[in-house]
Amino acid sequence: MSSVAGPPPKVIAHMEQAAGWRLLAQIFSYPGQDWAARIELLLECIADARLAGLARKAVSESSPELWMRLFGPAGPVRARAVAWEGGLQPGYLLAALAAHYEAFGYEPPDGSAPDELSVLLDFAAWLELKLAYACVRQDREAEEITGRAMETFLSKFVAPAAWPVFRQLEQTGPEFLRDAAQAAAERSGAEPAAPEWMPCGWPGDDQLDADSCGPPPLVDIEGGFQGQGRANAAGGAER
Repeated sequence: MSSVAGPPPKVIAHMEQAAGWRLLAQIFSYPGQDWAARIELLLECIADARLAGLARKAVSESSPELWMRLFGPAGPVRARAVAWEGGLQPGYLLAALAAHYEAFGYEPPDGSAPDELSVLLDFAAWLELKLAYACVRQDREAEEITGRAMETFLSKFVAPAAWPVFRQLEQTGPEFLRDAAQAAAERSGAEPAAPEWMPCGWPGDDQLDADSCGPPPLVDIEGGFQGQGRANAAGGAER
């Protein structure tokens, strides 16, 4: 009698991490139609009791009104990365995010800004799926490329947004969102130092022109990544 081998432990670990990131992304998404159903579906893939508890609290306590009160235009919690960029040129940050998404074949959900915390967490889940796919294919190069991209993305984009959101939710609540932000922040790495905001000038100031803050920074996706083609080769799974 033959037995079918299960997935390698490494693949299972990446899939569990992907489910966790995806669940956190959903918790911070606008709770519209089918939102609760998506979370309930993800719960079947979550082995982490802490995350599962957060998900159940989110389903029972979240509402469109709460989301708008916290994250809407007049809300006290700034859940977009550009709010924490620390400079006057957020277009550079958005361009860097677009480069990451394009390189790995990711499209943000319709109606979501590319720098929303929920989108950043969703892309982290996407990269974990790419890592799992590379492991299944036993593609060492793709695994290394995607792994480095993941480390860079978490440190340069997720952590600088997730930690401030957590600190704000410590003051405002509710508890389930505070705990979800803490989980996302801790997964992303160490809390970064607060950026020094040193603008070259202010709107209306003669110093603020196209060249006043220097050239836009180069986009280094994962510390050695060379070109879009190799990143797309890091995983062919479709959304």
